[in-house]
This record gives sequence, C-alpha cells and structure tokens, in this order.
Amino acid sequence: MKVIRDERLVIKNLKNIRIAFAFQTLAMAGILIYDGITRGFNNVTDNPLWLVLILTSVILGYLNLGISVDSYESEKQLRKTPYYLIVIGCLTIGIIFGLITKITSNSNVQDSIIIGLVIFLCFLGTFSFGHFLIKKRSKDEDE
Repeated sequence: MKVIRDERLVIKNLKNIRIAFAFQTLAMAGILIYDGITRGFNNVTDNPLWLVLILTSVILGYLNLGISVDSYESEKQLRKTPYYLIVIGCLTIGIIFGLITKITSNSNVQDSIIIGLVIFLCFLGTFSFGHFLIKKRSKDEDE
C-alpha cells in the first residue's frame, strides 16, 4: 500500500474513519439498548459489548484531552497549578461524593469509602494526565 502524502486525501481518510467509528459506536449502543429492553438492564452490563463501549469512551476521552490541552494553550497562556493542589482538590471531591453517598442512600461506611476512593482516583488520573501534558508542552516550548 502506498503512503498518502496529499493533505486533502489524509483529511478525507480521517473523516471516513470518524464516520465508521460513529457507526460502530451507534450499532453497539443499539444492540445494548435492544438487549436492555428485551432482557433487562442487568443483562446489558454482563454483555462484553458494554465493556468495549465503556473502554472506548474512556480511551477517546483521554485522547481528546491531549487535543484540548493543545487548543487551550494556543488560545491563552495556562496558569501552572502546583500538583499538590490538584491532589487536594481531587481528594476533596472524593470526600464530598463519599459523604453524599452516605447521607443520601443509607449505605454503610465501607461502601461510601469505596465510592469516594473510586471518584478520587478517577479525578486524580484525569487531572494528573492533563497536568503532565501541560508540563510536557511547556517544557518543550522552553527548549
């Protein structure tokens, strides 16, 4: 196969891939919705397509995070937030969600701690990834 060098063809190829990805995602969601209507929601989460759809969404979100950091940097200069503030902010969000879970759903303390810890790790992972992308981009610009 020959390497495409024309930028118009590269953009057209990327648009075709995007359309195929959108169709594939809609088809998986349609299968899961049909499965949920006919067999119940518990069967949907047992389906391997559910895991594929969730993982695809997470990967797409992290890949788009790199693009959004680049476009945000080009629009205006970013403040460099110290990393310990990011950790403290994520910890605060995790504690708040844990407390909300304990107060609103009459669950035991262990369930609230697990939910707060999961929320903390999700926020910490996302904000850490963005922080290190910004740090890497600024280091590359300085060199």
